[in-house]
Amino acid sequence: MRGLRSAAESVERELSVSAAQLFVLRELANLPDQSVKDLATVTMTTHSTVSQVVGQLISKRLVTRTTDKLDGRRSVLRLTRQGAALLRKAPRAIQEDLVDGFALLTPSQRRGLATGLEKWLTASGLSGARPTMLFDKPLLPVRKRAAQKRK
Repeated sequence: MRGLRSAAESVERELSVSAAQLFVLRELANLPDQSVKDLATVTMTTHSTVSQVVGQLISKRLVTRTTDKLDGRRSVLRLTRQGAALLRKAPRAIQEDLVDGFALLTPSQRRGLATGLEKWLTASGLSGARPTMLFDKPLLPVRKRAAQKRK
């Protein structure tokens, strides 16, 4: 885990995006015009977690949200020029390697891994913890963000 965390911190220092944000950017580069729901599926995380990461990317002007031309009820996401430029100098997202490796496991190996991780979390008292995207930092409450900006 230390190596993974170190690589994630390196990406953040060099590119000013978290590893989770880089993962979402890569997925949008691979397949533009995805919804938040689509991204949640492909990143194997929750809708609300992806929505937070997407919101951060939109505020950094790396992603735009527009209405789907084929279905006006649906919003889709697309990289901006700045987002594409950032990806040209970015390394592969750590999560891509983890997802690719997970795909190589047999169904019984996947179930065994999931069961083992669930038991580990329960034994550690973390089974009720809110899931987040790997290497994403939790958002600070509004008051804490405002206080940090004043410093």
